[in-house]
Amino acid sequence: MSQLRYDPTTNDWVIFAPSRARRPHEFRGACPKPMAESADKVCPFCPGHEKLTPPEIFRVPAWGLPKPADWRVRVIPNMFPALRIEEPTDGGTDGSPNFRHRGGCGAHEVLIESPDHNVYLAQQPVEQIEALLHTMQQRHNDLLRDPRFQMIVLFKNHGEGAGTSLRHPHCQLIATPVVPRMLRTKLSIAEDYFDMTGHCLYCVLRQDELEAGQRVLVQNSEYVAFLPYASHVPFETWILPQTHHASFGDVEATKLRPLAEILKTVLQKLSDGLDNPDYNLTINTVPRGDEDKSYFLWHIEILPRLTTPAGFELGSGMSINTVLPEEAAAYLRSVEAQ
Repeated sequence: MSQLRYDPTTNDWVIFAPSRARRPHEFRGACPKPMAESADKVCPFCPGHEKLTPPEIFRVPAWGLPKPADWRVRVIPNMFPALRIEEPTDGGTDGSPNFRHRGGCGAHEVLIESPDHNVYLAQQPVEQIEALLHTMQQRHNDLLRDPRFQMIVLFKNHGEGAGTSLRHPHCQLIATPVVPRMLRTKLSIAEDYFDMTGHCLYCVLRQDELEAGQRVLVQNSEYVAFLPYASHVPFETWILPQTHHASFGDVEATKLRPLAEILKTVLQKLSDGLDNPDYNLTINTVPRGDEDKSYFLWHIEILPRLTTPAGFELGSGMSINTVLPEEAAAYLRSVEAQ
């Protein structure tokens, strides 16, 4: 059973998920084999192996695929979930007010990006990326209909250094019964800025970056991608919409196509320019109840894993970035995305 425990020193909750210790790549020593698969090399995410996964939650039917398959995108429960829908939500204490806990209620899903085992997201056609974005939005909105869930965290781990355990390209989502502290902090800062100025902090940052120009990587009529002025890691890249929406779930369907186009370009430039680096991608959006607020702008953050945080970063919470974002942006702009 999963469980959430409260850390009074950080005002945050920690998820304890013992079932995830059963994942194939865990606890094999300091250097596990990259992106482990089953011993007979059968990938459970490939077409024809659907019975090897938990029962399907959602699928996008196949249309116009270059090779036979009866699905384009599949969504399944994670076999080793951090949180489960079946878990209770109630909590209590273990002998002290500082030992608070609550049930591990939530959801943990895997979004299989395509039937192609060896085609990364950066290499997919725009139509396939658009289908994936529609699926992510559908699952986000569907799970928020459950009043137990407060936040839907959508993310992608690309490469072993970013936490990938299966080679077949996939994204994930976790629905949580609480809003994690880091997200609460971001939202609180944005809300305070709005209260003081009457403007959305992220809309102002977007405009400032467009006017400065140095760190802008690419833009179209609906989105702009740039490397933030205070990037925490080398080649950190954000994608922001040109029009205001607090929630990713409220983006019009017609605006997912231009998002797919700019996301493909960004990922191609990172892949071609940095030799297909490991990276984490997250969709930052508001929690339940704040969908119509003006203080926040949903956006995508892409964090390449080119360096390893060490003692200072872990002990202080501050980042050390060895590449100025102006130089990183200039280099990526010079990369011709295919």
